[in-house]
Amino acid sequence: MNRPDQTSTGIARFIPGLALIKGFSPALLRTELVVAVTVFAVLVPSAMAYGDLAGVTPVAGLYVALGAMVIYALFGTSKQVIMGPEATAAIMTATAVAPLAGGDAARYAALAALLALLVGAVALLARVARLGFITDLLSKPVLVGYILGATLIVIGSQLGKMFGIKLQSDQFFRQVLELISRLDEAHLLTVAIGAVCMATLLIIRRVNRALPGPLIVVVGAILASAIFDFQARGVAVVGAVPAGLPSVAIPAVTVQNIFALLPAALALTILIYADEILTSRVFAAKHGQKIDANQEFVAIGAANIAAGLLTGFPAALSASRTTVNDQMGGKSQWVGLIAAALTIIFLLFFTPLLAPLPTAALGAIIIVASLGLIDIAAFRFLREVRPAEFWLAVVTALGVLTVGVLQGILVAVALSLITILYHISRPHDALLDDVDAAGGTVYRGVADKETALTEPGLIVYRFDAPLVFANAAFFTERLAELVANAGPGLQCVVLDAEAISDFDSTAAEALETLDADLERLGVELWIARANEPLRDLLTATGLTTRLGSEHIYPSVRAAVAAYHTAFGTL
Repeated sequence: MNRPDQTSTGIARFIPGLALIKGFSPALLRTELVVAVTVFAVLVPSAMAYGDLAGVTPVAGLYVALGAMVIYALFGTSKQVIMGPEATAAIMTATAVAPLAGGDAARYAALAALLALLVGAVALLARVARLGFITDLLSKPVLVGYILGATLIVIGSQLGKMFGIKLQSDQFFRQVLELISRLDEAHLLTVAIGAVCMATLLIIRRVNRALPGPLIVVVGAILASAIFDFQARGVAVVGAVPAGLPSVAIPAVTVQNIFALLPAALALTILIYADEILTSRVFAAKHGQKIDANQEFVAIGAANIAAGLLTGFPAALSASRTTVNDQMGGKSQWVGLIAAALTIIFLLFFTPLLAPLPTAALGAIIIVASLGLIDIAAFRFLREVRPAEFWLAVVTALGVLTVGVLQGILVAVALSLITILYHISRPHDALLDDVDAAGGTVYRGVADKETALTEPGLIVYRFDAPLVFANAAFFTERLAELVANAGPGLQCVVLDAEAISDFDSTAAEALETLDADLERLGVELWIARANEPLRDLLTATGLTTRLGSEHIYPSVRAAVAAYHTAFGTL
């Protein structure tokens, strides 16, 4: 009886896009149509540019966008993400494929498509292995720094278009320096077009964000270019776009080609996944949504397989188009599906319309959209909450900009783990002091105290972390310091173990050594507020027997009362 419902739930979980049908309404379609038209207006020229950057025919970028948008809409869990060709993936594709193609354009296209298929296969295997947990290593500082670095990379890739200069550098700081050194080569009309387009977009955004600014700019730029013949005046334009839909085909390659491209496919999968999951988490947090990290492997894998079968190259998240989608108010993946449908119509009937579009207008759209991703307030928040995390975000951004996106993220994750280990090895601890409260005496940490005693003859010490190898030495050193400063009247040390949820063999040995050292001084070691797992571990390691089960107390108050009874103090 319940089997059909369970099957339906399983299919819906594997293909989240099926929910689009249930949520369909004419009002939603009208809203999403305007957004999709704008995304499409940005998509077409940028996709062609990235196709050229990848080393294949420019129209192949549209094929990648077509397959990736449809498949991500079906399998992805973000409502804002738009997948397709992107600069970093295109550059890495050219780097991996060019040495193997030998100058043969057909072989080059086949290898690029194979690389997309391999990325898809690796991503699906990562889903089977449930590797989505690796996103837990991408902390907020890493996220904030990555977004800034990636955004500047996108902006840097458009600087040449804005000044009419073909920059040779492919790294942000070098691009800026090269642009500055070659400003005398700038094409003034191109600069004017880019500036007017950027100003128009910023004004429209300020006046009414609901207006389709990028679409208005694209239409206006095409009309102005056609009327004043910008191309004849030296302005770079998109140019002719071949018509027709792509054919579905498996690239003709060899096993050797597969093994040769596999390392690049692994690196690309990590890069594409990290980029996609980091950016999608930004928009998910903004809109109160939830991203399924493992399901995103399926979406990325299926999107790349579709891109490969359509004779394209690896697909990745498009930060600029995703930002345009969000800023225009896109609420679902209907935007991606409608934009894909518009791409099909465009490929069949309207490719000549795009030819006069100045590439400077495209650069302006991408730059303004990217500026919306820069979150200075997030850096300010990190600096106020914990300066170390602020500097981690800065290092992440600089790493992405200098050594590369993937390497920058890996360095940041490594620094995050080092920071975690540092905090584990030096956790918060406290000497407890008694405080009179309405409900009786309570014990809390004190910042300073004239002596190292909770009360005459007694130390109550709290350790606020699991007791493991990384902090066992710190634990013993801190207690040894308290004992040394307590003077000869010390009779008992009570360890408040409420926060010690676990401990290992190194910690067990440290406790044994501490107990032996205290015993030689004539001081007893008791434990208070040990939780059940910790009590089990104390028993398993023999510490319960060594300390005496009667010296393990349910509360600090009970331990202090027992101390008063045992040592005759008040």
